Amino acid sequence: MDNDFGRISWDHYFLKMAFLASERSTCLRRHIGAVIVMNNQVLSTGYNGACSGIKDCRELGCLREQISSGERHELCRAVHAEQNAIIQAAAHGTAIRGATHRKGHIHLLDVRLTR
Repeated sequence: MDNDFGRISWDHYFLKMAFLASERSTCLRRHIGAVIVMNNQVLSTGYNGACSGIKDCRELGCLREQISSGERHELCRAVHAEQNAIIQAAAHGTAIRGATHRKGHIHLLDVRLTR
């Protein structure tokens, strides 16, 4: 726990939400989630993967399967979790100016939360 009362901090709370959002990822290589927050209120969430309505790697296979990490980023169906969170906010008319974001990242068995 992050304080004497047994409650986690706001940052920890939103990081956990980003981690949970990452579990919706359609990427076969990495699962990343993002949460956009203002004044301790969630405005939008997103995860990495193909945009809504586009076939994803689960259906079509990974374009990057034979490409080394860090190379040829243009060969990917997915958009970043932060991009999807922004797209979702815009699609629902939610203003996010001045907001912050938290990102949760899962890579293989290595789990880490970053800000």
